[in-house]
Amino acid sequence: MGKSELQQEALIPIREVAQRTGVNPVTLRAWERRYGLLVPARTGKGHRLYSELDVRRIEEILAWLARGVAIGQVRPLLEEGGAKPARAGADRGAGNATDAWSRLEQETVAAIDEFSAPKLQRQLEQLLASYPLPLLLDRWLTPLHKKLSRRGRFGSGTTRAFFWQLLAEQLALTVNASRKNLLRGGAPRRLLLVSFPGGDQQAFAQLFRAALIAAGFDVTHLGPETELGELAFAEEKLSTHGVICYSHNALPMAVLGNGLERALRGLESPLWLAGGFVELQRRDLQNLAHRQHCRLLPTDAVEAVRALREQLQ
Repeated sequence: MGKSELQQEALIPIREVAQRTGVNPVTLRAWERRYGLLVPARTGKGHRLYSELDVRRIEEILAWLARGVAIGQVRPLLEEGGAKPARAGADRGAGNATDAWSRLEQETVAAIDEFSAPKLQRQLEQLLASYPLPLLLDRWLTPLHKKLSRRGRFGSGTTRAFFWQLLAEQLALTVNASRKNLLRGGAPRRLLLVSFPGGDQQAFAQLFRAALIAAGFDVTHLGPETELGELAFAEEKLSTHGVICYSHNALPMAVLGNGLERALRGLESPLWLAGGFVELQRRDLQNLAHRQHCRLLPTDAVEAVRALREQLQ
């Protein structure tokens, strides 16, 4: 084996980089083409290959984004030579840690208020391509949901429905693209994701699902019509490694009690509880969490994905 072959063997394909970092291939390509943040090597057939140095750079980019730096402002900070988000003087480039996310939220609200499907679709396409999906859920969608939910003026219900439907359509495209990449990579861990009624609930669950797929999980989404008492049947038929009940909103007590009790019956693999309801109803969920097969995931999507990876290794 020649020197160039040895060097190539040490490089990592885009699929593995996506699974290690949680940044899906669409976003990695956007960081390269649109923002000049990465310069991967190429195989003879043009496939991207990344070094461990590239992986560390991706982690630095993620840290800047988590601080609130806009994706278009990250490259100068990396090129300063001290690409450590916590370093002294970092605020010169970062500004207030929430500024970039607040601006994205305001831009989305403006597009929703205009009731312009083309404008909102373009914005959603750019967001889903440019930012890591767990960060989008935590730093963009969660505060946006709060802002939209508090609006009581005439027409606000219609504009919310308009937004959740367009977001669902864009997320379906994101999930399909991520699954194509995932299925080329062998036999990933399989999970069931159960969501609950509401257009906003479905959007949160789909974004969380897309984040899990980007992290290397094969996730089947069962919607709000699912009978919780039949999850053991689905677990067996699909040969899954675990079930996730995901809700961003607080759930009715009937679901917290009998519903999740039924879900636990017969399950051989773990049942994870994830989403905003874990924090909102933590006291009510503590008894379930003591069961052998039931676990609470962090409310923060970034931490929840990390916890799942660690527990399923």
